[in-house]
Amino acid sequence: MQASMWKYAVNLLKTFMFPIAVYLSFLVITLLMSKTGYVSFGAFDRIVRGSVLTTITAYAIALPLSGGRWDFAPGIIIMLAGIIGSNITIDLGLGPVMLLIITIAVAIVLSLFEGLLYVWIRVPTIIVSLGVVMMYEAISGVVYGGSGTQLFMHANLTIFARSPWIYILLAVVMVLFYYLLGHTKFGYDTRSLSANPRLAVNMGVKEKRNILLTYLVVGALLGISAVINASTVLVSPAGNLSSTALMFSSMAPVLMGLYLAQFTNLPLGIFAGALGMNSLSYGMVVMGINSSLQTVVIGVFIVVFMAYTTNQERIRSYLNRAKAGRKASA
Repeated sequence: MQASMWKYAVNLLKTFMFPIAVYLSFLVITLLMSKTGYVSFGAFDRIVRGSVLTTITAYAIALPLSGGRWDFAPGIIIMLAGIIGSNITIDLGLGPVMLLIITIAVAIVLSLFEGLLYVWIRVPTIIVSLGVVMMYEAISGVVYGGSGTQLFMHANLTIFARSPWIYILLAVVMVLFYYLLGHTKFGYDTRSLSANPRLAVNMGVKEKRNILLTYLVVGALLGISAVINASTVLVSPAGNLSSTALMFSSMAPVLMGLYLAQFTNLPLGIFAGALGMNSLSYGMVVMGINSSLQTVVIGVFIVVFMAYTTNQERIRSYLNRAKAGRKASA
């Protein structure tokens, strides 16, 4: 029992070694530069709170991606669901719980429509999702006169973007996501379809049903993200695929989470990836690096990380050969 607990603790440390290393590195660098903006508890709280939206959105991206389905629509679903849900709640004078319920319901409808399109026309999701993005972006400029939403001006409705509710929301989502993937038939079917779709279907897995359930879960996750997003920023109508930026901002934690998940599980791996990327971004802000250079640094960082994780066995083999060669020559 103690051995298994110790092993899990070690694996947990391995999972969060990436964000810990990034945070400590920038902490040292900023202190050497006499910049104290990174050392306060407020900075740490902003990094963690900023990771919640990224993490939940990343879960919604990772779920279809685990089945080989690239989806560009999460960003616009977050924005459009936030606009519709917020305005309905404000117009009806409802509270924050109803805001969450209504926004999740809207996001589920938007997500399921995309899933039904994919099931009906059977073209690659990358094409279907781009068409859905353009359609939903056009709708975002029409509903409520194209005014978007300024939910953050209604403080009583933004509790889910503040402590402690934002952390409670993350904990609930993380536990449910872990249970759904690891302890339900849906999770087993999803992994089977990801590993070998044809064999899974021949074994009795209902692919269409699994796809629609996937988009239902994705919609629920994006609805939660929509509430957090609308509670913190001005949500304006999108156009020219600008909404995909919100999706791509969560892609790095997905890619890193898929690697870090080998030590514990996917929910924790993605959360660790989100913490690491937010620590990196906030550290560059404290250092005064401009946004364009930040994008370049983050892009290079992702490429290096993925290059290492993809080729780590080859790198280890090369280092072992080099070490053996040095011993032989000595």
